[in-house]
Amino acid sequence: MSAARKKPAPPDMGGVADDWNRLATMRQQEHATPAEPAPAAPAQPASAPQAEPEKTRRSWYVDKAAAEAFQAAVDDIHHATRAPKHEVASRLLRAAAEHADGVSDAIKHEYHA
Repeated sequence: MSAARKKPAPPDMGGVADDWNRLATMRQQEHATPAEPAPAAPAQPASAPQAEPEKTRRSWYVDKAAAEAFQAAVDDIHHATRAPKHEVASRLLRAAAEHADGVSDAIKHEYHA
């Protein structure tokens, strides 16, 4: 004897649109340029502890080998120094940014040769 089975109710997707809109708004705010420059912060005395810099997340589409090399460098430095990974990644990105002109020149020669 076979009994007819009830179809399960579809999942409640009501909150998905709200989450998507909230995320989209946050991303727009990240990329918006401020209308006025922020006022310069007053200099803190040497004895006052420095506030930790603001952190952010970014996402880039990159060559897999480059991403793996970056991750390996972060891991190696982190394990050698026990410095937080966010600090290691920040310093590596700053070092790369310091060499941006050389990278730009190399890319120009590759694509315009």
